[in-house]
Amino acid sequence: MSSEIISLLNMKGGVGKTTLAVNLAYHMAYNAGKKVLLVDFDPQFNATQYTMRFDQFDAHRKSAGTIADLLIDQPVLQAGNRRKKKDVRKIIFGLWENKASGGRLDILPAELNLAFIVKNPAQMDSKLIKILEPVADVYDYIFIDCAPTDSVLTTMALNASNFVLIPMRPDRFSILGYANLRETLNTFRENCTNPNDVKELGIVFTQVMGNSQIEDACIAEIQAAAATWSEYVFKSHLKYSASFARSINDRTPIFETAYAQQPAKQGAKDVAAEMIRRIAALP
Repeated sequence: MSSEIISLLNMKGGVGKTTLAVNLAYHMAYNAGKKVLLVDFDPQFNATQYTMRFDQFDAHRKSAGTIADLLIDQPVLQAGNRRKKKDVRKIIFGLWENKASGGRLDILPAELNLAFIVKNPAQMDSKLIKILEPVADVYDYIFIDCAPTDSVLTTMALNASNFVLIPMRPDRFSILGYANLRETLNTFRENCTNPNDVKELGIVFTQVMGNSQIEDACIAEIQAAAATWSEYVFKSHLKYSASFARSINDRTPIFETAYAQQPAKQGAKDVAAEMIRRIAALP
């Protein structure tokens, strides 16, 4: 078995990227019975805060570490002054497991120190691939929640990935940012090794209100821009719902969040189903 590794990427913040990443990961574990790893690759570490209580995170960071420790690669001093590199398998934190279904969700947490890598990017392009190698055969899916910046973190994530998924809000800022995202992807393909020949799954609209002519016009304009690049646009999307704020507060997926309405619950499931079809359809 080898993981399908999917980066969620947008150069603009506030587009619901982390919300989509967390809910897709939970869906594939909860409802599809898959073994899933969520990699928090953003110095803001929102995915970590979404899924872990602070006391859990603080204790885990102190005892085991985070992905920042793996990238900074400071060996651990052992008895007898022997130095041993940190092991990704010990830093991964278990969030949920159902032995009957086989479903399992783990997270490779992050912290603010991940920003140190952006300031010291030398010889980092393939580092994430090497970090994930020991667990690549353990999981069915690995979702990478990327930082909203064009940096060495983006290069590492794309180098490690089979696919890239683009969350996007249907607003004017997203239209302006789409050209920057296209430039980032094109530059990556021209200048980086791209060992997995990363493919684009397409654009997923998030925080969709569904009751605005301005929003409809923005969606149409984004779809037109995507067509010029032969970019797929998902038919399913995440609707705006105040329940997403509750789900973050409760550290639950939207479909397990109290009082969430069915359209909000169904969105993540529909996007996941369409994502699976897209993966199967790509050469």
